Amino acid sequence: MKPGVSPDVGSQLPAGDGTFAQRRSAVDARLLEVFDDPAIRRTLTGRQKLDLPDLAERVTAELGGGRRTAPVDALAVHRRLVKGLPGVALFVAAALVFDSLTEALPFFDVTAKTARSKLESALSPAEGDQALRLARAATLAGELLGSAEQGRRYLHTPNFALGGATPLELLKTGYGEPLVLGELQAQAAGGPV
Repeated sequence: MKPGVSPDVGSQLPAGDGTFAQRRSAVDARLLEVFDDPAIRRTLTGRQKLDLPDLAERVTAELGGGRRTAPVDALAVHRRLVKGLPGVALFVAAALVFDSLTEALPFFDVTAKTARSKLESALSPAEGDQALRLARAATLAGELLGSAEQGRRYLHTPNFALGGATPLELLKTGYGEPLVLGELQAQAAGGPV
């Protein structure tokens, strides 16, 4: 973490501690806990209109709650994705990156009605992977760049090192995620944008 910058999105591993893979593993563990959190689920069910900024605030507070979560290995994450992440994951990921559900739906290629129906069911492995990828990148960007807002800005900004694409465009596929995370890691270490 940069000197003078207050932690925002759950700094479980300070910038110099551990490898990037360990940081990613710790973020995955925290996100999986948030996806399963009954309080977050209650926030989403039974409401006509969803307030993504309010949800983002709750999720950010939950991610940064200071709890130490044991890292989760890649095989355990894979098993969770195959089993099916709760539909809440789609909304949590959207809240971490977008200002409204209308803005988020094209990223997931779903309609509002389909998104609402997913709230009460498990996501397919592909949908869960996409939601986890987005939430992971947003959380890591927030941690490495100093705040959730700076992380969001990073995801929406065209990046020269990514061929002029926004990180968000590349996160739509599993092939783009390593490019985004590699660039994010380089930028956090002081590399070019």
